[in-house]
Amino acid sequence: MLKPRIYKAPVISIVITYYNRKKLLLRAIDSVLNQSYQDFELIIVDDGSSDDAYKEIFRLINIDYRIKYARHSNRKTQLSLNAGIRMSSGKFITFLDSDDEFAKNHLSTRISFFKKNKHTDLIYSNAALIGKEDDMWVPDAKNQNKLIHLDDCIIGATLFGKEHVFRQLGGFRNVYSHDSDFVKRAEKKFKVEKFISPTYIYHRESHDSILTNLKKKTR
Repeated sequence: MLKPRIYKAPVISIVITYYNRKKLLLRAIDSVLNQSYQDFELIIVDDGSSDDAYKEIFRLINIDYRIKYARHSNRKTQLSLNAGIRMSSGKFITFLDSDDEFAKNHLSTRISFFKKNKHTDLIYSNAALIGKEDDMWVPDAKNQNKLIHLDDCIIGATLFGKEHVFRQLGGFRNVYSHDSDFVKRAEKKFKVEKFISPTYIYHRESHDSILTNLKKKTR
């Protein structure tokens, strides 16, 4: 007789939102499942996609209880991220864009950081940038008519923090550069640090990304 699974809250909740990116999404999911640190749940929020990625997600759910899935009408990134935050049950919350990847030690390096820096509430980091140098320049949060290099930006999916930070701040606001806006608000109430560890693999070859489309409008 099979014993019932005893639920234990994960240490980390990872939120992926996606819209019609089946192949890239599966690459992102694979990078999560292959992490050296395995105490996590993966929350996938479907932002009203019309592809059939859900079929593969359901297959994975049947073999890995850590994966959660939700679907709603197209509401854009910020509101989809907030839906994932509401579904989370981990002590820490972090993110992964559907066209990006985690290096194998991405989660473990961050858990190690927080074990050594117990008073830190939220971190963000640099990233390994993949693509042409011209694509690394994106609209500045302070002035969208100007471009800024990604090395000088806050990359939202690198945010990794204690769950109460996201809940107390009410998640992300529906504004351009919601990630830098979130960090500014967090700095007023919590201890926030930049963590130098480029284990987040940021792909800039995706021509349908929000930043790419905004960059086109500035030209």
